[in-house]
Amino acid sequence: MDQHKAGVGTSAPIVGAADKPLGRGLEEVSHLFFSQRRHETAAGEHASVPSPQLAHSARTVPLQPSTSATRAELAIMLWEVVGALEEGLRGIDRCIPCPPCGEIDFLALDRSNQLTIIDFETTPNDGLLLRGIGHFDWVVRNNANVRRMYGGRAVNFSLPPRLFLLAPQFSLLLRSVTRHIGRPRMNWVRYHLVDVSGEHGILFEHVVGE
Repeated sequence: MDQHKAGVGTSAPIVGAADKPLGRGLEEVSHLFFSQRRHETAAGEHASVPSPQLAHSARTVPLQPSTSATRAELAIMLWEVVGALEEGLRGIDRCIPCPPCGEIDFLALDRSNQLTIIDFETTPNDGLLLRGIGHFDWVVRNNANVRRMYGGRAVNFSLPPRLFLLAPQFSLLLRSVTRHIGRPRMNWVRYHLVDVSGEHGILFEHVVGE
């Protein structure tokens, strides 16, 4: 599975993390990433420090809804910024086959080195919950194989896997059902694709208590 990681960049620098607090209602939005800045960082270029007279205008960027991306394009974008879902989260593998449950989109480790399953959908789809729980069950039942697959990683196998489910929206039915699911530990994240001055970005919004 290491062939999937070839050519994948690291998380991009966070844009807009100024010392000035965000307006009300925006605190729950994770980060905004730009493809151009990501490629520049990967190439080892250093961003210039804005002069004092331009510092204020540099914080203001227009956001426009982005045109829909294909699943393959979205997979690349999400993999490159997987660390923005949670502080300390880092991706270790993607497109992991787990028959008959299809493929796990991404595997990651959190700050406690707890194995984390990340699945996403390009449209609102209640089947995302079944797919995620199926992947959790596969990892638990195939623990010995997973240990061999990631023996070189500092995975804390004493803890059960976590689950991140990403979609542009979640239905009322899905949110009602999840209130009664105690295991696995799940994180629900809405994502929004945006265009900013010709660059592509993703906004992450953690869904809590809805």
